[in-house]
Amino acid sequence: MLLAAATAGWPLATRHQRRQQSAALQCQRSCCSPARVDGLDHREFEYLVRDLMTRDGSTNVRRVGGAGDNGADVVATDPAGRLWIIQCKHRKQGLGGKVVGVQEFQILNGTGRPVHKGSVVVLVTNGAVSKRAHGFAKSQKLEIVDRLLLEDWIAGDRPIWDLLGIKGSTAPSSLSDVESGAVAGTSEPVYSLAEAYNAGLVPWKPATMRQYLLRSQRRGIPLPRSRDGLGHLYTAAELGNWLGHWRAQGTAPYQQPE
Repeated sequence: MLLAAATAGWPLATRHQRRQQSAALQCQRSCCSPARVDGLDHREFEYLVRDLMTRDGSTNVRRVGGAGDNGADVVATDPAGRLWIIQCKHRKQGLGGKVVGVQEFQILNGTGRPVHKGSVVVLVTNGAVSKRAHGFAKSQKLEIVDRLLLEDWIAGDRPIWDLLGIKGSTAPSSLSDVESGAVAGTSEPVYSLAEAYNAGLVPWKPATMRQYLLRSQRRGIPLPRSRDGLGHLYTAAELGNWLGHWRAQGTAPYQQPE
């Protein structure tokens, strides 16, 4: 769920005149290499976070950063109905840049819930967070997505609420949840994209899989039905049928996306 921008093939959707892109294109942008994140400007970084929230299945996702944003750069509602207030701190030098300190969290704490009425208040950075800031965030129930967790978020297929360990999401976060029949009233095992790749059910890693899912729409190939309704979990049969449609078109299933 985006088109290149000026740096290193970054999606053009980050330009102001192309802000409104489809969820499918947004997902494509969100799967870019984490190494490119440092080359973004702060606005592009905010749009990336917006697109990641969209990819995860959030609704009413908006980038609202700018003058007078009162500490909220991105707002979104997750599948459980919780309002997320997200502050983005971009560092051009990444982990080598200025550490995000306690002052940034104090500002966010003063507006995230009192002003914006957020249920989940998060600071996302491509850099590092100071030890003191970690302690303050924990005491105030603020969430942190630092560089390492951001890389997992971009490259993986788990929604951010799972990565942060926030309970109450409507999407199951483990295979054991669905094997017991918790998803769509079935006991048939289901797999995340990473689990499907590790089990040999699909020939591509998650980022490449998402590109093929996008290409399916352009080629008129029926998409596999996700059992959680969010594009996170699939049965082996659904994935097998989907691959069968690709083979029927004479496309080698192990080639890399164009």
